[in-house]
Amino acid sequence: MAPILEAEGLRKVFGTNTAVSEVSFALRRGGSLGIVGESGSGKTTTARMLVGLEAPTSGRILIDGEPVGRVRSTARRRARARQIQMVFQDPYSSLDPRQTISSCLEEVLKVHFRHTAEERRRRVTELADLVGLDERMLRGRPGALSGGQRQRVAIARALAAEPEVLILDEAVAALDVSIQAQVLNLLADIRERTDVSYILISHDLAVVRQITEDVVVMYQGAIVEAGPTAQVLDDPQHDYTRRLRASVPGPGWVPGKALATKDAS
Repeated sequence: MAPILEAEGLRKVFGTNTAVSEVSFALRRGGSLGIVGESGSGKTTTARMLVGLEAPTSGRILIDGEPVGRVRSTARRRARARQIQMVFQDPYSSLDPRQTISSCLEEVLKVHFRHTAEERRRRVTELADLVGLDERMLRGRPGALSGGQRQRVAIARALAAEPEVLILDEAVAALDVSIQAQVLNLLADIRERTDVSYILISHDLAVVRQITEDVVVMYQGAIVEAGPTAQVLDDPQHDYTRRLRASVPGPGWVPGKALATKDAS
């Protein structure tokens, strides 16, 4: 089966700084791919190029086998949004505090579909059910919701456009551990119930292990290792991947030792 999304030789230069260099990978249809690395590794810049928020300096992106160009017009932006959506780390800053959750979701439906008012209300209810929001939450505003509930709203809003690919950029990093588990279980359930494919941007290897089948590891803007998630995390071949794994807390974990190993390299 052909990949739903492919990146071929992506490169992004800001002035004299190369943020991303020759990055290539493929996301299989219905699959889940993790992109991991520390801050400054180029993973978020890569994600921004995929959704059209940044234009690649060179290289190309293909969705459904078709190259996607620069997003210059409103029509092209809407078409790109129907293909790929992104959920950010901080849902509160991306939600209008004056809007109810119901009107937030309806607004997306109005942009992308020619639904009647009744069809929009029905679809909002379906989206709420999908992400576990009740009627009271739909009538409320973002300020009345917890962090986990706001992230559920952000996911529902992204899914409202019915994208083929959903990028999750550190989407659970700001949540408490118990809420993280709820959102990760929700994401696994959504993938089973829909045809959406995931790209997970994260520095958290435990999260990557839980919801991805394949992973690429980025360091200083380039991919240094790639393969099935379990294989890469259980038997890393690159020194940087081994350092990442060593930095994950566990029995006998010594923070100073992990940092010393990194600094000595």
